[in-house]
Amino acid sequence: MLPKKKNSWVLSLQSKTGAEYQHHYFCTCTKEFNIQTTINEPEAPDIVCLICDNDYFKDAVVFEDMQSTKIWKYFEWTTILSENEKYWIAILKYETPIYNDVINEVKLIDKELLRITLRKDGLDSQKISYSSKIVSQYSLFLDEKVQPLKRLLLEEAKESLVDYVITNKSKTIEWIDNNKLKEFSQDNKFKYIIFFLKNHHLKEHKFFSWRMENLHSYTHKYTTELQMLDFIANNRKEKSVKKALYRGYEASLNNTGYCPYSDYIFSRTIDNIDLLVKLYGVYPAVKQHIVTDETFFVADEFIEFLKQHYTEKQVVKLFIEEMQDEENYKEALRDWRDTLRMLQTQSAFQYLDEHFLKVKLTSKKLHDEIVRIFNLVSSELEGKETFDYNEIYLSACNKHEELEFKLPKSVKELSLWAGMLRNCMLGYKRSIHEGRSIIYGVFRAEQLLYAVELNNLSIVQAKAVFNRSVPEDDMTTIRGWNNKLRTIQT
Repeated sequence: MLPKKKNSWVLSLQSKTGAEYQHHYFCTCTKEFNIQTTINEPEAPDIVCLICDNDYFKDAVVFEDMQSTKIWKYFEWTTILSENEKYWIAILKYETPIYNDVINEVKLIDKELLRITLRKDGLDSQKISYSSKIVSQYSLFLDEKVQPLKRLLLEEAKESLVDYVITNKSKTIEWIDNNKLKEFSQDNKFKYIIFFLKNHHLKEHKFFSWRMENLHSYTHKYTTELQMLDFIANNRKEKSVKKALYRGYEASLNNTGYCPYSDYIFSRTIDNIDLLVKLYGVYPAVKQHIVTDETFFVADEFIEFLKQHYTEKQVVKLFIEEMQDEENYKEALRDWRDTLRMLQTQSAFQYLDEHFLKVKLTSKKLHDEIVRIFNLVSSELEGKETFDYNEIYLSACNKHEELEFKLPKSVKELSLWAGMLRNCMLGYKRSIHEGRSIIYGVFRAEQLLYAVELNNLSIVQAKAVFNRSVPEDDMTTIRGWNNKLRTIQT
C-alpha cells in the first residue's frame, strides 16, 4: 500500500429527491481530489483513485454510525500537544468529510478522538476523556494482527504527552535527569512523572524504583518504599513535623542517601509531636541503621511493646541520646539490631508478654533481657515433644497434583522422617519449636520422598534422600504448592 498522509474517505449522501445517492471520494494523494457519481444503489461502487491508484476508501457516514465492519486496514490520526498554566494536554484528532447542505459543499473537518490532561501540581493523576465511540468499537489490522484502536490511541497519547512534559518541564521536576527515564516502560514513565509532581519535595531517582521484598507474610503487607514515603509525608499535618522531616531528608541526601525505614516506624509509633521532631533529626548515618529492610516489620511492634512499660520520652531517649553517643553509638546500635533480629521468630512477642521484666531502658540491658527470655524459653522447649503450628501452615497440609504435604506432629515423627531420608532434619527441632523454620514431608502414594523447609512462607530448601536434589518435575509441583500457599496468605 502506498504511504498515506490522511484517511481516504467516501461520503455517501442521498439526494433531495430521495431516489439517488451521491458519492464523494476524498483520496489521500491530494486534499482537493474527489469524484462524484450518481447511482440508484445504497452501496458506493468500487473505485480506484485516478492519480495514485489507491483503492481503499472508508465510508465516512457508516464509520461514524458504527454500522459496518469494525476492523480497518488503515486509519490515521494526528496528535496535538499544548499546555496552559495548570495542565499539559494531548489531543488526538482525525479528519472526516461532512456535507453542508446550505452551500452544497463537502469539506474535511477535525473530530476529536480522545484527550489526556495532566495537572502540573500533580494533585490529580492523568484524566482521560473519550470524545468518540469509535475509539472503543474499532480495531486496526496492523503487523498481521488485529489491534484495538483504543489501546493504540492511548499508548500514542501517553507517549506523546510524556515526551512533551519532559521537554517542557515545570519547575518542580526540572531536576529530573531524562537519561534516568530510559530504563522505564512508557507506562512507568507516566507514573514516574506523576509521582514526583505529587511529591515535589522529593528529589531522588531511586524513590521510584525501590521495592520492598518478601513483605507478603509480614504485618504491613505489600508495603513499598513509595507507600512509606507517602505515609511519612502525609500522616502528620503539623508544620513543625513537616519541617523537621524535610530537614532530616535533606541532611540524609547530603550524607548517606535517604532511607525511609526509621522515619516510617517513628511516624507510626510516636504520638508526641516534639518527640517525633527530635527523631526526624537523628543523624542520618545512625538513623539508617536503627531500622533496616530486614527488621522494620518487627520494629514498630517492639516499640509499641516498649510503650506499655516505658513512657514515649524514655523510648525516644534511647534513640536520640544513647544511639548518637559519639563513643558508644556503634555498640548501642549493634545491641539494638541484634535485639530486633531475635524478635523475628514466630512466637517472640508471646514470649515477651509472658516473661519480660522491666529493666533500665538502654540498648545493652534491653538486649540482655531479651537474651534471658529466649534462653528461658529454649530450655522449656528442649523437653517439649509435640510441635505447635500457625493455622496458615496447617492449611497447607494437603495434596497438590500427585504430591501430598504433611507436617511432623512431634519430635519422634521428625526423627523417623530424618531416618527415612538419611538427612539431618532432626537438628531443626528447636528451630521448628521457635517458629523460625517449618519443615514439610512430601509424599507420593504414602511414600516419603522429600523434605521442604519454609521460612516466612518461602522455600529455603527442598531435598530428596541423602540431601540429593529434587527432580525438576516434582520441584515444579512443589513451587506451585508454595505459590498457592503464599496467595492464600495474601
